[in-house]
Amino acid sequence: MISGLQLEQDSSLKKPQRLFFILFGILFLIAPFYYQPNLGGEGLFIPHNSSLWIVASWIIASASFLIYKNKVIVLPKHWLGLALLPIGALVTGFVADNNNPTEWIVRISVIIGGDLFFLSLFQFQLKSKHIERSLYIILAMGLIAGTYGIIQSQTGALNLGHIIPVSPEHKAVGIFQQVNLQASLMATLLILSFYLASRPTLQNFSFIIKFTLIIATITASFSIAYSGSRVGLISAIIGLSMLLIGRWKLIKNAKFMFIALTLSVFIGATLGQSGLTATASKMNNVIGGLDADVRWHIYTLSWDIFTQAPITGHGLGSFQKVFQEERADYQIKGGVKLERSPRFSHPHNEIIFWLVEGGVIAIIGILAATIFTLLQLIKVGWQRGWAYAALFFPLIIHSQVELPFYISNTHWFLLLFLLFVTHQFRKKELNTNVLSKPAQNTVPIFFMIVAILSSYTLVNAQVANAGLVNYLKRNQSHPAFLESSIESAYFREYTTYLLLRRNMYLGIHDSDTRAAEQYIAWATQSLKTTPAISSYRDLVIAYNYLNEIEKRDNTLQKALDIYPQNQDLLHLEGKFTASTTQQEKLKNGELKHPTQQPASQQ
Repeated sequence: MISGLQLEQDSSLKKPQRLFFILFGILFLIAPFYYQPNLGGEGLFIPHNSSLWIVASWIIASASFLIYKNKVIVLPKHWLGLALLPIGALVTGFVADNNNPTEWIVRISVIIGGDLFFLSLFQFQLKSKHIERSLYIILAMGLIAGTYGIIQSQTGALNLGHIIPVSPEHKAVGIFQQVNLQASLMATLLILSFYLASRPTLQNFSFIIKFTLIIATITASFSIAYSGSRVGLISAIIGLSMLLIGRWKLIKNAKFMFIALTLSVFIGATLGQSGLTATASKMNNVIGGLDADVRWHIYTLSWDIFTQAPITGHGLGSFQKVFQEERADYQIKGGVKLERSPRFSHPHNEIIFWLVEGGVIAIIGILAATIFTLLQLIKVGWQRGWAYAALFFPLIIHSQVELPFYISNTHWFLLLFLLFVTHQFRKKELNTNVLSKPAQNTVPIFFMIVAILSSYTLVNAQVANAGLVNYLKRNQSHPAFLESSIESAYFREYTTYLLLRRNMYLGIHDSDTRAAEQYIAWATQSLKTTPAISSYRDLVIAYNYLNEIEKRDNTLQKALDIYPQNQDLLHLEGKFTASTTQQEKLKNGELKHPTQQPASQQ
């Protein structure tokens, strides 16, 4: 596709732009599709998030070199207002009392790194044609991702588990391993196809490019319909409507292409219509309100938690702790929907998440970035404003019902690039000569070192990730696989749990109490920040082994207050209740001791 656009023959491509396209191509065409077997979840537990940040760190380093070389830093007009978002996150991180150190570092790194990536894009001084070609690269990325989903929907990718996530239930989870993430990206791909078709430059491109837009539209429509995803369907419909409002005059000038794309939508939706029934059922749940969709219960409880610390929030990384603490009381009052739900690390709404953890201070930064982006959308004009808003609408709406940016950094970098496209009009330049020579020389060196260290750390993170998978695949019998993960700050907590748990069960088998005592010491601290069901379960077992019955029962009851329908916890409760009943009967003489012979055999 890039050769079809004749990038190599474009005289407008100077060295900065050529460097940009190399790095940008790697970022969106190679890095998102790095895969290795993993445990799922979010963050660095998802392999391609590491590869994305490696490339992003080198984009930032390259931009810092361009600043050094050109003696100019290019900024969006509203850069200071946009900077309030990372500033707000930093401030709340320092003033709140209950920050989780690891979560705090990761969260701040992602936000500041994202802001630096956003600002770095301006340093390559891209023109309109360069941005258009960048969008075609994103289109190609979407096509590849859509193809992954089609393979999974038809075959489950059962024979491709070494290069693509397996989906035994034939769900189109894509490389992201989650249906809604795939659906929101496909909604963006669908809107992008119509946007590129509405650009006057399309008539200068070959038939291959036009045919690619048609294929992309069919792929996206099929994926959205087949997924059964509400967020995918709703964001696609609203996003396309927004695009048509803004680009109608341009679309009329390309009526044949528009008709072809419209037919492609119907073809794709028809092929994937089996998923539309599931979507309709989920819509009914939304209409049903509090008793129909668990999200309403999460939002209600999270809002109550926010009101307890409205200014500074409860601290970055504190959501799991404070949510589970309040969850038990909420369920007693009638929030029965949460009883069947697992531990929550996020309220499935980005605004509410930051209200709980960062309070009003963090929200001010988010609102400032939103307001200045809306102002920019207005200033770029009717056609561009509606089009740009339509492009990032699926990602924004998805962030209000789930946690897309924590699971997939592809979505995070895509949103940042679309925001760059919005803010690249009316840029301003600041001369760096106001800085001393040593300061000017230090900046690119610093970011080069950061890129090298980041690359090294992130590669090692995936080595650690692979070690975890190998350890669990082999029935937790080879702790040597955990050597790399125990040294990783990101994976250390989970690895420590696995090792202490293993040692505890070996100790129980060998009648050694020390390992159980070590597990108790660790678990009682870990549960203060991460109230995991498995940690509670094993802590109860450890107390039972040490015959600390009161602590065992109190811990089990606390766990059941939070997770009242968890089968592992209920099994333990039944087992202990039966044991207690038997002991009482023995004590009262109602039941003979199993070692005592009946009188007839004496």
